[in-house]
Amino acid sequence: TAGICCWHMKTIDRPAPDRLGWSTRGHHHGAHHGTRRGRWIEPFVLLLVAQGPTYGYKLIGELNELGVAPEGIDAGMVYRTLRNMDAEGLVTTTWGPESDQPRREYRLTDVGACALADWMDVMSERKRLIEYFLDRGKDITRQQEE
Repeated sequence: TAGICCWHMKTIDRPAPDRLGWSTRGHHHGAHHGTRRGRWIEPFVLLLVAQGPTYGYKLIGELNELGVAPEGIDAGMVYRTLRNMDAEGLVTTTWGPESDQPRREYRLTDVGACALADWMDVMSERKRLIEYFLDRGKDITRQQEE
């Protein structure tokens, strides 16, 4: 479906509303790659890349530090996600000149910023639902204790 990117006021192809949500997303702005990404990997990778140019190993460390996956981040999944995001136009990649070993630097594109905005909407709605669940659960627990 077409939509307006709220950050850039550009018309873009956006995923259908039923594709947005807690589950993995295989559609981005009209692209489909059939991949199954971790529930938290894509939005957090977008968020971290949006903070400035970065590289895979650094992203993996930041994701582990955040505790996005309690068992630790699967490095292969992060690199597959980055490759797919590059193919979908969400990030661009260049070879960075740092150290003796060149490494790929990832930067967010305008389309990636729009995908991040989509994820922010999704996360905001999920936050509302989680807060409702927790509040109602507390109320029920309190009633049962009385």
